[in-house]
Amino acid sequence: MFFVVDPDKEVAPQHEARFWQCLWEMRDLAPIGAVLPAVVSSPCPLLPDEAANATLVATLTQVPSDSAWVPLELDLAAYLRSDGRVRRASLDAALRARVEEGERRHDNTRWDSPTQQRDSWLNRRLSVFVRGWGDLVALRCADPASLKTLQDLRALADHVVTVLANSSRHLANRNGYCPALDVAGARVLQHGREMNARWRRAVVDNALRHRNLLTLSPWDVFPRQSKADTRYINLLPVLNCANTVSYRRDVDIGHWNASEYKGFYDRVSAILRHKRDIPVVAKRV
Repeated sequence: MFFVVDPDKEVAPQHEARFWQCLWEMRDLAPIGAVLPAVVSSPCPLLPDEAANATLVATLTQVPSDSAWVPLELDLAAYLRSDGRVRRASLDAALRARVEEGERRHDNTRWDSPTQQRDSWLNRRLSVFVRGWGDLVALRCADPASLKTLQDLRALADHVVTVLANSSRHLANRNGYCPALDVAGARVLQHGREMNARWRRAVVDNALRHRNLLTLSPWDVFPRQSKADTRYINLLPVLNCANTVSYRRDVDIGHWNASEYKGFYDRVSAILRHKRDIPVVAKRV
């Protein structure tokens, strides 16, 4: 059971405090948890965001209802040198391998319903869950409160997005692009030949095989081998790179209190609200 916490809804302060105290006390009683209003985005700028109104229990990832996902996982810790530098060639090869594996699994999976089967064909959704961001910062002995640390982490996340998208683009050139682009393009046809020609050029330049690629968890900004240090909350903007958000948590927060727990979700909410509020026109080519 998941409680959707909408910060835009007005609640009496005493009720809000009691609610967060209850969530805090139940934090380790799976499958009870808190999630926030969110959208699922696409690295392809031609595809619109979708409301994330369901949760995949296996990965605690927010997704559209009745959607078909291939979950894959990659731990950055496996691709770090002893000083925290990333072995880029190995990481890139592993990311490409995840995309290729996801493509095969979409072809071979027997989905639970006709609706999921169609969604698999239409959207080819992948959830490449990249973990270990806080572990990387800790191994580098970097200051999690430093803007430079956030910039370095964001640069790596952008690199991950680029590698995943390029791999998906390669498969689109070989196997055909995500059919959802034709559904989106059908609405363009009614605007005349010139607009249709522009759309076709945009598809050639931007089409991917998979509608969604990267999953991140806000809890993964903390190193997993130590108690959660609230200074690492400053690294949460890396979530802006994610297409989907998971609430899987492997870090110990037992030394926090209900107020700190709520403060963490408030910070996550601000980032997710920013993603939801980006104007549609800004995401189009």
